[in-house]
Amino acid sequence: MNKVRELALKALEQAKRDLARDRHLVPIAFAITRNEVLDFALTFDNPEEKQSAYSQLVSLAQERDAEAIVTINDARLSGAGDCLYLTISGPKLPTQSISVAYKSVGGRIIFGQQDETTGDHLRLLQGWAQEHRA
Repeated sequence: MNKVRELALKALEQAKRDLARDRHLVPIAFAITRNEVLDFALTFDNPEEKQSAYSQLVSLAQERDAEAIVTINDARLSGAGDCLYLTISGPKLPTQSISVAYKSVGGRIIFGQQDETTGDHLRLLQGWAQEHRA
């Protein structure tokens, strides 16, 4: 799990640089197997396409016997407002989430504190995370 977390935190730092530079973030995901890291740029134009993209990610991770999926999205969380939202989840892992609030000030992106939680329900990764498997 430490190796997965290390990869996730490096990806989060890159996402922060990308958001600061481009003012938007293309959602990304990694499926991590014993032997490889499969990376994905997730593209969608509406909620149905978004659900389909994440369902395909879960299917591929299951086919490849992945140990974890890492996702990074631009999100709006109640209480936090706009933020980068990173998740680490897997069939044998408790879900971990990291959110980093941000705001645009004078044309620049200013990042706030980083908050971590465990056990979040990942609606887009149904059938994947440990706490939601039958």
